[in-house]
Amino acid sequence: MPILIGVLAVLYPLIAYLGLTVGSPSIVAGGLILVVLLRLKFSHSTLFNKSQIKLFALSMLVVLGYSLLTDTTDGIRFYPVAMSLLFLFIFAQSLWSKQTLIERIARITEPNLPVSAVSYTRKVTIVWCIFFFINAGIAAYTAVFSSMETWTFYNGLLSYCIMGLIGAIEWLVRKRYKYKQTAAKMDI
Repeated sequence: MPILIGVLAVLYPLIAYLGLTVGSPSIVAGGLILVVLLRLKFSHSTLFNKSQIKLFALSMLVVLGYSLLTDTTDGIRFYPVAMSLLFLFIFAQSLWSKQTLIERIARITEPNLPVSAVSYTRKVTIVWCIFFFINAGIAAYTAVFSSMETWTFYNGLLSYCIMGLIGAIEWLVRKRYKYKQTAAKMDI
């Protein structure tokens, strides 16, 4: 069930687009609210604490609830904006925590991170904050000024491709960083 709900969450823009071609915004928003509630009930996270998960759910319920009550696409179209701003908030908040979110992710596979790697994870967290800030702006622009097709293309495909590209670049940089660290230790 959590995997299915996760897939539905990722496919949100496509589901919204297809739903709006055959149904009213209220019906689509109601269906998406159901997905949010199911995600709240069945999803578990090792990265986000319960209050952060509840903040996500509450924010999504408010945004989608607007479309449900007004029978407009406004709330549906601003869902990606709200998600980006929430991720920005959580990633940025982690910069002032003992561990950044990226460090917590890194420690899942590598519990004994060296100090230099901790510094690196902080920089990666800043990169993700910048991405979420820019993404929220672009998502807001598509929500207000673009056609539903453009909104779906950006929020349902292009933004995920950009996230994948950032992840791939970070992976390559990390591999090179680790190689240099290993080579430096061998020279000593």
